[in-house]
Amino acid sequence: MNRRYYKIPLLVIAALTWSISSVSCGKSSGHQEETESHDHDHEGHDHSEENHIHEEGDHDHGDNDHDSADHDGHDHSGLIELKKEQAERFGVVTEKIVPSSFSEVTAVSGRIESKASDEGIATATRNGILTISPSINVGVRVSAGSSIGSISASNVQGGDPMVQAVAVRNAAKRELDRLKPLHDDGIVSTEEFNNALRAYEEAEATVKTSRQGSASVNSPKAGVITQLLAKSGEYVEVGQSIAVISGNTSLTLRADVPEKYIGRLAGVKTANFRPSSSEEVISLEDVNGRLISNAGTSVSENGYIPVYFSFSNNGKVAPGAFAEVFLKSGERHNVLSVPKEAIVEINGNKCVYASHGDGHYVKHVVTLGGSDGRKVEILSGLNPDEEVVVKGAQVVRMAETSATAVPGHTHNH
Repeated sequence: MNRRYYKIPLLVIAALTWSISSVSCGKSSGHQEETESHDHDHEGHDHSEENHIHEEGDHDHGDNDHDSADHDGHDHSGLIELKKEQAERFGVVTEKIVPSSFSEVTAVSGRIESKASDEGIATATRNGILTISPSINVGVRVSAGSSIGSISASNVQGGDPMVQAVAVRNAAKRELDRLKPLHDDGIVSTEEFNNALRAYEEAEATVKTSRQGSASVNSPKAGVITQLLAKSGEYVEVGQSIAVISGNTSLTLRADVPEKYIGRLAGVKTANFRPSSSEEVISLEDVNGRLISNAGTSVSENGYIPVYFSFSNNGKVAPGAFAEVFLKSGERHNVLSVPKEAIVEINGNKCVYASHGDGHYVKHVVTLGGSDGRKVEILSGLNPDEEVVVKGAQVVRMAETSATAVPGHTHNH
């Protein structure tokens, strides 16, 4: 009986071992077969569930091998897909980024002003009540000789000064006519006669400037109205300034530099600036700009040192506008920088997109340095000679967030 008790388990174990080994040969390697046989020989209980899990792992491993083969063994994780025709359609432009010179920049506030030599002043041609034309305001462009407003004496308190002026002139004329024959006969002195003549001429001039009806106030030159010095309904006198007109051909950029930056001013030669009315940053070098004063010729005003530049107006700048000014001083070489438009902020990180083959892009998180208003220094996160998206970065950003990334490869490293 004892012999039969030991024989049956041995036969059962042998049969199970042969069966599992046969299945394993079809699905697993020889090494796995040896491991499974070894496990069953020594543990003496069923490991079918473990074998099943191990076999699924083997299957997944085979899929990974297949993916690697399809991608030539390269890691393309994090690629963003945007077809070439779509990129062109939405204005995506790339540019190879190479190290170059980059100026030290001091960002300050400033203002755009007219040059005195390029201004004209419209004045009152008679005494009376001023009426500004409805279309006239600061910033409006006018042509030479065009009407800015009119002056009327009809509603002036105390009556029309024209009546008084005519009466004075007529009296002066009568006195002059009375003295002339007496002067010719030597009865009246020349001095007395000349005084009467002068009084008549002055009275006649007053009549000419006090004509009945309205007198027009005209622009002395073509340009833009930068100031209105009188308002409709005000009483004005002959020669009083009514409006300032800038020819707008040459303007002045004033940069207000805090005193703490005085040490940087010695090296300042040029600047970039962005008018408050625009998003465009303008380089003085592109509009014939030049420095006309520096720290050595300027005096501090309320804690600020004004620095002035002269430049030709490109038609995009209006006198009187405030501006953000980027003063450029000493240059550093071999600096990696990208246009400001290339930078995208994502979850508090500054990022740029680089081309990665036809129709694909990859995102780089970068560390920024200084900015001259147009370009931004890249301290880390980008390599030289990469093809970076310099226009249309937001388009690539939308492609990234709209599930257009390469399937199965959307996770970033």
